[in-house]
Amino acid sequence: MSSLYKERFLRSQGIVDEPHMKKIRSTRIAIGGLGLGGSIFLNLVRMGFEKFHISDPDVYERTNINRQRMAKESTVGVRKDESLVREALDINPDLEITCFPEGLHKNNIHAFLEGVDWVVDVVDVFALNEKLALNEEAARRGLPVASCGSFGFAGAVVVFNKTTPTFAELTGMKPELPYETNIKNFIQFLCPEVPDYMEEQLYKAFGRNSHIPFVVPGVEIAAAVTVSEISKHILGIGKEVLAPYGIFTDPIKVETCIFKASYLERTLETHKYQPFKKAA
Repeated sequence: MSSLYKERFLRSQGIVDEPHMKKIRSTRIAIGGLGLGGSIFLNLVRMGFEKFHISDPDVYERTNINRQRMAKESTVGVRKDESLVREALDINPDLEITCFPEGLHKNNIHAFLEGVDWVVDVVDVFALNEKLALNEEAARRGLPVASCGSFGFAGAVVVFNKTTPTFAELTGMKPELPYETNIKNFIQFLCPEVPDYMEEQLYKAFGRNSHIPFVVPGVEIAAAVTVSEISKHILGIGKEVLAPYGIFTDPIKVETCIFKASYLERTLETHKYQPFKKAA
């Protein structure tokens, strides 16, 4: 372990000891999706992780500014992976980062997961085939996967491994199902209770006539809990929470709970609100 590495992470000592830091430094993590995944990536870098595969084909848009870590006026139109890699290397120039700039698809999933120890799935639900393919191949390889999301001010994470039910089983998401059914199933899987303050807007979004709402506290809470879960599993500390259970943290209600993560456990009442009608 270099003197520079020791100095960068000196203040972690007393919480994470040197043998643990060696484990962290040698772990390779693949992150699919760099919206919420961008915050997770930079937090992992600050935890001392140095080996990454990252993938996102998108550029920052002005509408990302309210929640995504590197989104700002100066990065509108700039690739997310390029902005985040530049920031990460400014934190730790010794990082090993392999980018998959075309995004994930059936021809590069195997390379994306090659040599990887952990997977973070924040692939957009709109890229359903890629999201399912990533989880399927990770499960086939026996790799642990952290699936996470934000809901208003709250955040959630579910960890899969070779002993748990699969992502497809718990989400009920299938390529042949309508978009509205898949996104409903995903939210029912990952969110034990839709916050009442965002309920109306979320249901309007199901009709594709309005946006899904996000705010930065939920994104950063989801990122922090995800990094904590990955770290504690690698280090063998704390209480293990695995699928079919997940962790949900809601600062508005001032509570954190372990919940049953399955689309069959709850039902979103999507009929409660009529979606916006498109302007003539």
